[in-house]
Amino acid sequence: MRAIFFWIIALCFATAPVFSYETATQEAASYVCPMHLDVRAEEPSKCPRCGMTLIPATPPVGEDFELRMDAVPARPAPNEKVHLRFSIHNPRTGERVKQFAPLHDELFHLFIVSQDMESFQHIHPRFDPDGTFAIDTVLPRPGRYKVYSDFFPVEGTPQVLQQNLSTSGPARDLLGSSARLTPDTSLTRVEGGMKIDLKIEPEKITAGRPTTLRYRLADARTGQPVTDLAPYLAAWGHTLILSEDQIDYVHSHPEEVVPETSDRAKVRGGPTVTFDALFPRPGMYRIWSQFLRGDKLTTVSFTVRVSRLE
Repeated sequence: MRAIFFWIIALCFATAPVFSYETATQEAASYVCPMHLDVRAEEPSKCPRCGMTLIPATPPVGEDFELRMDAVPARPAPNEKVHLRFSIHNPRTGERVKQFAPLHDELFHLFIVSQDMESFQHIHPRFDPDGTFAIDTVLPRPGRYKVYSDFFPVEGTPQVLQQNLSTSGPARDLLGSSARLTPDTSLTRVEGGMKIDLKIEPEKITAGRPTTLRYRLADARTGQPVTDLAPYLAAWGHTLILSEDQIDYVHSHPEEVVPETSDRAKVRGGPTVTFDALFPRPGMYRIWSQFLRGDKLTTVSFTVRVSRLE
């Protein structure tokens, strides 16, 4: 599965490409901002509104690339280490791809979400010399998982490809173990020593219309605004949104930009962190947002209902 078109409103790019990204984009006729589609340029540059690197409007390869995933063991037991290896192949030539552009400091974002949506992982496989990506992890709950691979081959477009992974043991009823989400009545959480308030604008989320997710962070003990957020993946936070059926995927980064000239070891942010999102269909969605304070990464989740466009 690929979340067609929805990556455009969500992806944020690192400030410097790797390998031959510039070479791959030299012959592009025009460039576009992945966040602001009305921003275009005839030469490679950065978006004047958000600072993102403009990408080719017409990449050399427009199709989905082929993603191959190997798991050892193929069906790990719950809480047993599993080794995952990924290879990406050009859909036209079949050759293994070895050149990628970074998406917020990483070449590969890996999300692993249990079918009941109670287990969430956002991790980053290492890039090996043979062009594959590998990582060890565990699946804490028995059952089926969705594995989302988010990467950008330099000859193509940003890719979001989905695969399945299951634990060992008796087969579970897939329908019975599916997520049954209910909307949260409170959009306040206390996580990681912070009081996290989420304000949604407009308050009623409507499918197909832009939505703003505005977080306000305060120290849970003192009540003082949090102003010591550290950059996480070149941003002040990170958000992933999935529909209840895990078909629709939105990957978003904050409006507030980490200054490019700043020393990331010293620069700090907060207390407000704002994300833009577009929910494509009516229904239930789960939002996972992540913030880094000191050396502690905090993940907070909310469940919301999206109404039909009338």
